[in-house]
Amino acid sequence: MTRRPAKERGVRHERELAEVLWEKGWAVVRGPASGAGVRKRFQPDLIAAKSGIIAAFEVKRVSDASKPLYIERSQVEGLLEWARRAGGRAFIAVRIPGEGWRFHSTEDLEPTPGGRFKIANPSSGLRLSQLLEILSRTSIPLDRFMPRRES
Repeated sequence: MTRRPAKERGVRHERELAEVLWEKGWAVVRGPASGAGVRKRFQPDLIAAKSGIIAAFEVKRVSDASKPLYIERSQVEGLLEWARRAGGRAFIAVRIPGEGWRFHSTEDLEPTPGGRFKIANPSSGLRLSQLLEILSRTSIPLDRFMPRRES
């Protein structure tokens, strides 16, 4: 059996997560430059929105969840900047064979001496249900931003 190229596997996982979030009622878009080598500005792999909540995801996959996952500093910094500008939250979504999806807040990433970031235990992340529960608590009603009408 031939292995698919890494880029093709990455796109497949991005699409899988997009479908899962869509089925849970989120509006989801995959970044058009996702996976591109050179970008003028950072674009997350996935953006999901629901009821005024915005979540940006960098999607990763691991073949062995017992080993740490390393992420390039530029990816994390770009994700954080995008989320800051959008007023959203930033997460690393990790696809683990046999375990499903785990989600790690960028706040929980560990810097390494080599300048990258690390998730020491990819399996320790939030399950999808836990992530959606946390995000639903941060909902801001859109009418909060609308001017009040006098009766």
